[in-house]
Amino acid sequence: MNNLNFSQRGVSLLEILIAMALSIIIILAMLRAFITTGKVTAESSLGAKVDSSMTLGFIAADRILQGMGFGITNTNAGYGTNFQVLDSEGNTVNLDSTSKKAAGKFLVWKVSDTDCQALQSHSNGLYFYGKNTGYSCSSLAKPADTLAKELLIQVESTLSSSGISNNTNNIGEINIQVQEISGCLPFGVKNSTSSGGKYQVLLTAKTYAASSATSAKTISNVTCLVNFK
Repeated sequence: MNNLNFSQRGVSLLEILIAMALSIIIILAMLRAFITTGKVTAESSLGAKVDSSMTLGFIAADRILQGMGFGITNTNAGYGTNFQVLDSEGNTVNLDSTSKKAAGKFLVWKVSDTDCQALQSHSNGLYFYGKNTGYSCSSLAKPADTLAKELLIQVESTLSSSGISNNTNNIGEINIQVQEISGCLPFGVKNSTSSGGKYQVLLTAKTYAASSATSAKTISNVTCLVNFK
């Protein structure tokens, strides 16, 4: 029987080094993809949480604002007497003579001759002062920080540190605006015999959904102040 000769050849050191280098590159790429995916997932979860809080908070704020003017005797004396928009420092914001609009960070209104309620747009979200019966007030001034308040919309402070929100898109920013109009009715109500309300409140918020690094999509809610004629 003829002897079978087998050729044996080992792996060179150079081949081992090349294989190790390729393996390290592949592992690093996989780790980078894992970190990126985890970051995107965390940011999406945080953004979705903030957006859902805004939606639910606007529903709650709308129900609160619909009661503005109820129980007040002189509803003809509306803006500046029974309710008022204030800036972040508490200064009065007058209605613009042309657009008939006033935008700010506070909306304060009377619920009686001695009590008020208020909404505040804050970096932490949207606060409601004076739940139920209101708080004691002598004027339509900025509510004290020490007053009890309810957080209607929670904006996570980690939005900025995570890189989701920046000075360009301002995701999480909430604005309050009052506008004098010729007449409005609550959503879904149609009454040709009524002149409707004289004012409406517009709440807007910059959301995460469908936003980019340079622009933010907004959601809004309009409430007709039907008690003010």
